[in-house]
Amino acid sequence: MPEQPLTLDAVLTDEAVLSTYRRMFAALARDSGAVVDDPALVDIAETLFAAFAEAGEEWLTHEQMRFACRAYPTDQFDNRLRVLKGLGAIREVFPKPNQLRYRASFTSVVGLMFIRRMMDDGGQSEMHRLLALEDLNVADPRTTMEEAGQSAVNLTRAFRLWALELITLTMGTIEELREQAPKLWGTEEIARRAQGLHGTILTRWPELDRVCTDLRAAIYAYSDASRRAAGRLADSAGTTRNLTLLPTETWRTFAQTASRERLAAVLDGFVFDAPAPWHDPAAIARAVDEAPRPAPAQTTP
Repeated sequence: MPEQPLTLDAVLTDEAVLSTYRRMFAALARDSGAVVDDPALVDIAETLFAAFAEAGEEWLTHEQMRFACRAYPTDQFDNRLRVLKGLGAIREVFPKPNQLRYRASFTSVVGLMFIRRMMDDGGQSEMHRLLALEDLNVADPRTTMEEAGQSAVNLTRAFRLWALELITLTMGTIEELREQAPKLWGTEEIARRAQGLHGTILTRWPELDRVCTDLRAAIYAYSDASRRAAGRLADSAGTTRNLTLLPTETWRTFAQTASRERLAAVLDGFVFDAPAPWHDPAAIARAVDEAPRPAPAQTTP
């Protein structure tokens, strides 16, 4: 693969990708080192799954998989293939000795699609899907009061955690708030749908009034936290309202924490304005006094 120049935007993007992976699988990880530390490893998995989809019923051999991932180093490919085999994402077509052809797991492919959506909008689309499914469930005549109550409890927990995260982002650094900005998209629509779901549950099962009260409070807390976070995000963008520009805090943090080599690599090619010259006030006053003054123009009689 051709070497690409390292930029600060690329560093921040890679770190955002990895942080999403870590949060997604924290509950399933055996230890803190169980998640990949290089986004290219996930790209290898996606490349393999795309190759399996193109192969169809012919499946793939080890040589064909390596050819599909020829753009990646051999050691990275071997490591990723070993992990995917060990976790069952890639397995033999038939469990018999000397099996040469492999197939991909549908579950793993769907899982990657889910992760990509989580990275694109921070979980907004998944929350819309969840609310749509819950709307159908509570409107189903076969749904029991216990099932509706459990749905309300689950949504209450989700909105409370979401509101707490937004509150933390509002009080934290502007870099983290910008990184999590997709979580602020469509918040009014989510709150509106959640309130409609709350009304349906309370209308069908008045006995769940206490559970619905907790859900309503969680929705309001989420709405308030999202408005505060959005307000701070808009203020950080300045009059240009351009969120693609890196904030001052990002440059300051990177300059304080990066090594000299990494700082030189990122800033290589940048052109900075020279510092403004400093003049003695007395010299400026003398220059003003000695400057020639144009003769005033005579007025026409």
